[in-house]
Amino acid sequence: MYRREFLSLVPAAAAAAQSKKKSGGKTGGKKGEAPPPPPPPETQVRNLFLDITRGYLKNAARTSASMAVVEYPNATITRNFLAKSGLSVTGVTRMMPAMAAWIAGGREPGLELTAAMTNAFRNGCNPEHPDYWQAAKTGGSDQRQVESSIVAWSLWLLRDKVLPALTEGERRNVAAWLDGCTKQPVRGNNWALFTAVNHAARLRLSEKWPEFQADPQFMLDDMKVIESMATGDSGWYNDGLTGAAYDYYNSWVFASHFLYWNELVGSRYPEISKRFSERLTKYLETAPMFFAGHGGHVLFGRSLIYRWGVLTPLVLAYQQKLWPHSPGLLRRIVQQNILYHAAIGGFDAEAGKLRETYTPEGSPAIKESYIDGGHPYWGMQAFAFWRIADDDPFWTAPEEPLPIEKSDYGIALVEPGLLLAGRRSSGQVRVFNAKSTKPDPHYRDKYNKLEYSSHFCFAATHDPAHATIDNVLALRNTSTGETAVRGEITSSEMDTEKIEIEYAIKLGAVTAQVRTQIQHLGEFEARVHNVQCSGGSLEGIELVEGGSAFSPGPVYPDAHLKTWSMKGWVKSDKEEATGSVLFARHQVQTLTAPAQPKLYLASLRYQSPKAMPKDKVDGEAAQLLDRLRV
Repeated sequence: MYRREFLSLVPAAAAAAQSKKKSGGKTGGKKGEAPPPPPPPETQVRNLFLDITRGYLKNAARTSASMAVVEYPNATITRNFLAKSGLSVTGVTRMMPAMAAWIAGGREPGLELTAAMTNAFRNGCNPEHPDYWQAAKTGGSDQRQVESSIVAWSLWLLRDKVLPALTEGERRNVAAWLDGCTKQPVRGNNWALFTAVNHAARLRLSEKWPEFQADPQFMLDDMKVIESMATGDSGWYNDGLTGAAYDYYNSWVFASHFLYWNELVGSRYPEISKRFSERLTKYLETAPMFFAGHGGHVLFGRSLIYRWGVLTPLVLAYQQKLWPHSPGLLRRIVQQNILYHAAIGGFDAEAGKLRETYTPEGSPAIKESYIDGGHPYWGMQAFAFWRIADDDPFWTAPEEPLPIEKSDYGIALVEPGLLLAGRRSSGQVRVFNAKSTKPDPHYRDKYNKLEYSSHFCFAATHDPAHATIDNVLALRNTSTGETAVRGEITSSEMDTEKIEIEYAIKLGAVTAQVRTQIQHLGEFEARVHNVQCSGGSLEGIELVEGGSAFSPGPVYPDAHLKTWSMKGWVKSDKEEATGSVLFARHQVQTLTAPAQPKLYLASLRYQSPKAMPKDKVDGEAAQLLDRLRV
């Protein structure tokens, strides 16, 4: 269970709890008085940003006087991006865009961020300094290529403050380090945007500072390959040239880094800018639908510890007049999402760092093998809104409700294979995945679920032999517990009410060919599986279908989950499990049946964090069962 019983998932509760803690547990100035109201959301967001930034500055100063490296207490350290001294750099480069936006927005007094960033550039790019960031290797990809994009962008934002403070030789060092990160093309996935932004920033810097030069053709080749990953004109990009990988990288690289590029050099290449902008607008039209009533978004896919990085392109698009909705809606999305993550403990105030796990109690399997203590700070790019003037409608217009606060919806995003279903009465948003696949155990559970919920967050493990069972159909060995889930989706169809997918599950010599249909009916859903098993003995092998991962108790006191077998299932049970993204230990409602050469399996499930009265649930279920069994 979360600390402070999850703070009821209300951002204001986080501030109230913090206020109570600081006052020694008292609820008011005098006995019987009500506690003071929490500060407004914008103040809470500002305070959180300042806490994160002070934590960063404290840990960076403790790590080295250079301010070019930072290591956090008990943080993971990978070898992906180390300074010459062996100290970690990623946390520095990923804080730069947020600090640069704060400074560029005229909010500098009190933190001395300009000096900290100037020292980071001066020392990190100096080959003679112990904390030199080191040159990117050639002959393969290098994490420095990723980080160079936001280093270059941040330098551009602070060009009139940082560059005059550096000597000509120091500027040459910075230019040389950035240039070294673009010698090796990286054009197999979203990485091409990192070198494109690096070149774009240096093109602009070269207008005034001769130390900086760039290669426009290299940059245009990067943009060309990124455009080849676009899925039609939908605004979604497949992250790679093969397979299917649609996830939040659509926000925290494909959209965000196009917008960096666009602000830097888009006017020089109007045709490219126009094509990308039109696709982006279509993506942004449905982006608000992913946000739930509590302010969080549906978790699915990889790199989820970037948290509020999903907000970055929304804010950047607004600044470039590409946001297709109102300023009031954007501010509500931004503030509620950031404060949701604060409320669930995404920031470790004691250590002064963003967590590598999503919450204090969440499974470490949420993070991939490339994640270190600095990686969560990719999400800090969302604080680009500090560049927005205080009198802009973003800050002054009345807040508008989220789409989920206004009505129910079902939206079929056919190109990325995502069906979005929102329920106003509970605030729950679900994503049904009909296309993306990543079989590697580090990614598998983040893509292979039948659905992902904003409230009942999925479980994950890196164990290749024991996949998690929430919201999947799986093959399981009843003797060993070995569990296998689907591989690639080979066929898919979808509309606004259902998805239908085909795939195979392989466990040892046994292969199950499956055609699954899921239909959402409010917060009910009907699941049907046509299964054909072959290839080996079926003795001791069972099919198991799991519901959502849930933790009974005060996290969602009004939650209700129930399962009805319609056909084929032999046993209904409730299994204890571990590995939830939000709370490690949880339960899963399961249906099981012995494997046979042919099976037809059908069930009805109800899964709501704010349920109807139980008698009404049972009544509606009876009507649905009568209709579905016909």
